[in-house]
Amino acid sequence: MTKKLITVWILGTICLFIGSWIVGHLEYRIGVSQNSYILTLLLSFLLFLFGGLCWISVAVAAGD
Repeated sequence: MTKKLITVWILGTICLFIGSWIVGHLEYRIGVSQNSYILTLLLSFLLFLFGGLCWISVAVAAGD
């Protein structure tokens, strides 16, 4: 059970890291269409949500 919690915790960390990396490097300039910009923002938002969900799941499971 502990290995599963650690795996989900690390997966959440990786998702949050990738989401923040995408947002940190995203710029709307020449060569970037509005659709790809919005899609990239949506992808990073979903990564943040999934990472947070992983962390909340670990916190709830560790509290039991």
